[in-house]
Amino acid sequence: MRYLCVLVATLAGASAQTTAAAPAAPPDAVAAPKPTPVPTPVPTPEPTPAPIVPARGQCEALQTLFEKTRGASWQNNTGWMTTHVSCCKWHGITCDAEGFITKIELPFNKLAGVLPDDIGGLARLENLQLDHNSISGTLPRAWDSLAALEYVFLGGTFISGTIPPEYGSLKRMVNWDLGVTSISGTLPESVIGKGGLHYVNVALTQVSGTIPHKFFKNPLDYVNFGRTSLSGTISDAIGKLDQLDHFYMEHTAVSGTLPDSIKGARRLYDLDLEGARLSGTLPPELGEMTRLDYVHFGKCVGISGTIPQTIAGLTRVDYIDLESTKVSGTIPPEMGYLHGIDFLYMEETQISGTIPPQMGKLEQLDILYLDDTKISGTIPKEIGGMNGLDFLYLGGTKISGTIPREIKELELDSLHVGRSELSGTLPPELAKLDALDYINFGRTKMTGTLPPELKKLKNLDYLYLDGSLISGTLPEEWNDLEELDILCLNATKISGTLPPKYYKMRRLDFMYIEENALSGTIPPQYGKLEAIDFLSFDNTRLSGTIPPEMGKLDRLKDLDLDFTRISGTIPPELGDCDNFYELDLDSTFLSGTIPDSFAKFDNLFDLEMDHTQISGTLPKVFDKMARLSLLYVHDTPISGTLPHGIGKWDNVEELNFKNTPISGTLPSGFTTLDHLEHFDVSSTRISGVLPRAMGNMNDLKKFMASSSSVSGFLPSELGHIGKLEWLSASYTPISGTLPKKLEQAGDLEHINLHSMQLSGTLPPEWGRLKHLEKLSLYGNKISGSLPIGLLERMRDLKSCELTKATTDALEWNTNHFYCAADVHETFASYPAACVPLQYQICAADYWIAQLAGAAVGTLLVLGLLVFCAKKARDNYIRKRSKLLNEVTSTSATVLSDLSDRKAGAPVVIVDGKSMGLAKATDSSDPRHCDE
Repeated sequence: MRYLCVLVATLAGASAQTTAAAPAAPPDAVAAPKPTPVPTPVPTPEPTPAPIVPARGQCEALQTLFEKTRGASWQNNTGWMTTHVSCCKWHGITCDAEGFITKIELPFNKLAGVLPDDIGGLARLENLQLDHNSISGTLPRAWDSLAALEYVFLGGTFISGTIPPEYGSLKRMVNWDLGVTSISGTLPESVIGKGGLHYVNVALTQVSGTIPHKFFKNPLDYVNFGRTSLSGTISDAIGKLDQLDHFYMEHTAVSGTLPDSIKGARRLYDLDLEGARLSGTLPPELGEMTRLDYVHFGKCVGISGTIPQTIAGLTRVDYIDLESTKVSGTIPPEMGYLHGIDFLYMEETQISGTIPPQMGKLEQLDILYLDDTKISGTIPKEIGGMNGLDFLYLGGTKISGTIPREIKELELDSLHVGRSELSGTLPPELAKLDALDYINFGRTKMTGTLPPELKKLKNLDYLYLDGSLISGTLPEEWNDLEELDILCLNATKISGTLPPKYYKMRRLDFMYIEENALSGTIPPQYGKLEAIDFLSFDNTRLSGTIPPEMGKLDRLKDLDLDFTRISGTIPPELGDCDNFYELDLDSTFLSGTIPDSFAKFDNLFDLEMDHTQISGTLPKVFDKMARLSLLYVHDTPISGTLPHGIGKWDNVEELNFKNTPISGTLPSGFTTLDHLEHFDVSSTRISGVLPRAMGNMNDLKKFMASSSSVSGFLPSELGHIGKLEWLSASYTPISGTLPKKLEQAGDLEHINLHSMQLSGTLPPEWGRLKHLEKLSLYGNKISGSLPIGLLERMRDLKSCELTKATTDALEWNTNHFYCAADVHETFASYPAACVPLQYQICAADYWIAQLAGAAVGTLLVLGLLVFCAKKARDNYIRKRSKLLNEVTSTSATVLSDLSDRKAGAPVVIVDGKSMGLAKATDSSDPRHCDE
């Protein structure tokens, strides 16, 4: 102002001096009119505002925030901690006229650390925006003093802990954004039920508990509880939220029905309830919510009923998702009025009927998913009116008929009609859909040959025709499909040879041409398929050798040639494919030895060479295959010993060496294979004893060593293998007794221990093997009582071989069982039983014992008892002889009729390799057997 006054005074003085210096006019002169001078306007400078002086304590709180969150590393810290700049001018800070901080806005600024309590001293703070930073720790309870706070944005941080109930004192709060954090616990009613909230976001947090009913009394316009563990129901009060425009409850435990009152939320724009536990039907009132743009009920498996016809009222809707619900009925023709819809998902529902022709009016529809529904009928020709349709999915439906020619009018990117009833031939019109990148006609009734015209589909990425009735040969013209990524022609009637020019498919990643009549050889040119990852020709008539050029496929992960006529040796060059994950060469005519170049297979997971003529020994390079999970070399001439480094195969699950000349002992590291599930050395020359440490193999399900040279005894530690299902060691020199602790292996289904050198008794504890289906023990020296508990369990066996009588002296059974003394009372509970032979032995022995006991009274009774006993024995021998003749001639197993017996029945089996049921009689005498 001082400068303005000086300027005006100066200008006034200059004007006065000019007037005084002008000469006086003559008295008789006529004064000429002079123009009035226009003063030059002087610009008035803007007044310089006085700098805001921060109130006491404000800068100190910011200084603490800077230090606690590594302010020196922030993306933008302009002005911060500079003494000559007021903290009210630091980046992201706003103060009021009195110097009190009202806003802290530092989103996406690389803050890292914890939230300081000192912020609680900023009494006039209204807006706190620290979202999308690496802030951790908990919400400070000291912030309950922020009486002016209205907006909190902490989403996208690592904040954890719970929401302090003390925050209920923040009466002016309207916005809570804690989404995508580690916040847990419940939503305090004192915080979110106070009545003034407009915006609440706790999506993708660990918040749980029920939604307080008072929550819906807030004047809400945005609610996002998506992907939390919140439960409860949607209150009827939602109908009073006339400002609500976004409501997200997807993937929560919210249950109940969607209230009809929701129609009152007329401003609702987005409604996302995907994956919630809602039930009931879609309320017809939805059709009155004309502002709805996004409607998502997908994966709400409790939602049922039909699609209401009132849905036609959603004229502004862009997105409807009903997938994986129980919605049924037909598609209302009224859906043809949804002119603005872009996305319509109804897959995996119970929707049936046909596709209404009115759907052809949906010119803006971009995606139509009806796969895995009960939709039937034909594809209406009106579909040609869907000018904007990019994705048409009708797979897994009952759609039949042929592809309408009108499909050429579409701009399809993806066409999926696989697993439907479609028939006819592939229409040449498909070649006109130049944007098409996905075709799936797999497992349909499509016939005819492969159209060469498809070569025009320059954008085609995926072609699935597997399981169809397509025949003919592979068109050579398809080599122009340079963008093709997946070619799947499995289980078709394709024949002919592999076109050599397919090597031009420079982006081909998967080539599956399995289970068809393909013949000829593998073209050496396929060594140029530089992008190929998976190559499968199994179950075809391909012959010839594996081209050495295949070694150039450095991206190849999976090569399947099993059940083909491929012969020759494995080319060493194949070892250059060092990314191999799976190599299946089983059931081929390959011979020779395993190349040492296999040492490069560091990532090999699955190697199958069984049923081939591959010979030699397992090379030492196998010790380095640390990721190996499955190795099948059974039924080959491979010899030598098991790899010494077998203990390093930490991931191995299945090892099968059956029917090979492999010898030596079980490697010491064998028992350290924690993940091994299936181990088979049957019919090999493997020797040595079974180590006690086998009890530590917790995942072992099948141990097969029959017809090997394994010796020693059965370790009781086998009972520690809780997942053991199969135990087979028949025809081995293993001796000793049957381990009692085997009953602890509760999952055992098959015990095959016949023709060994076992002795002792049958442990009664084995009666607790609840899942046992087959028990084979014949050909041992086991004797003693047949335990009642085991007999009761045997009623569920599908096969039982305790004794065996043949003319082969080497297999003559040496087991000898007898029944416990109280077995008669058990027999007596089966009045309609057809008693098996072993049962008759037990019954006869019991009666003889009873008569012998009575002979102690008098000599007369003794004589009578001897006579009865002899008579009973003769009768028994006669019947046994006849029964044995019948068993031998028919090879049938005689059993009791298990279906008519009550709980607690003993079942003892004589004979044979398999069980059959004997026909029960109507006799009430338990000792009677219908001959």
